Amino acid sequence: MTWYYFLATSLPSLKVDSLPEVSFKEFRSLIDMNFTKKDLQKFVCLLQPIDLYNVKAFWKGLKFDDRGTLSGKELEEALLIRENIPSYLVEFLERYESTFERLKAFSFLHASMVRQKYKGFLGFYFRLEREICLVLTALRAKRLKADILKELQFEDPFDPMVADILAQKDLPDYTPPVEYEDLKVLFVENVSDPTELMRALVKYRFKKFEEFEESSLFSVDWVLSYAARLLMVENWNSLNQEKANSIVEELSKYG
Repeated sequence: MTWYYFLATSLPSLKVDSLPEVSFKEFRSLIDMNFTKKDLQKFVCLLQPIDLYNVKAFWKGLKFDDRGTLSGKELEEALLIRENIPSYLVEFLERYESTFERLKAFSFLHASMVRQKYKGFLGFYFRLEREICLVLTALRAKRLKADILKELQFEDPFDPMVADILAQKDLPDYTPPVEYEDLKVLFVENVSDPTELMRALVKYRFKKFEEFEESSLFSVDWVLSYAARLLMVENWNSLNQEKANSIVEELSKYG
């Protein structure tokens, strides 16, 4: 394993409600200069959620997030020739041919991404993101009296966490696994204010990543975790009320 002592010690501390001293673009230039080829591939994997957002943005004609791995032109070409994109995205394009079908089934694509096999921080990151999304989906479905079977239509019903949610579909309330009881409290306390809920979710995830970093100082996993926190801080500090409403909905909606 490569250790990144200089890189790790040179990075400024991050706080959720403060603008970062280093931008993600500046941080990425440090990654390009310091990471080994193998570790750079891990960094690319970390950016998959941004790439998927850009795929959706391309299909909907929305603005791109320039922190992804491909520019707008590069993404358009990659989707056309089906190269330089993950295999699960290629399979999705083959399964759903029209833009309408792809947008309608986009949650399937997201679920495919987080179910991939990852190790180290990436395994921790994608598992956490998936489980937070499942818990929020269940809580939101109870609040809105939505059909949880439809919300989780692209999930594996035999997955233990999914099976537990489905087992509670006829109950008036949802009780998450014990490790996510605090997430439910956070949701209940802030659900009436999307901006505060978004802030609480950012701080919740931020703290989880900090806890992970305590056992991985100077490693590639520490740097990847820092990258994830930097993205969150940038996103939060550029957020407005309208974006908060839509992002919270996306975070807790699979179907």
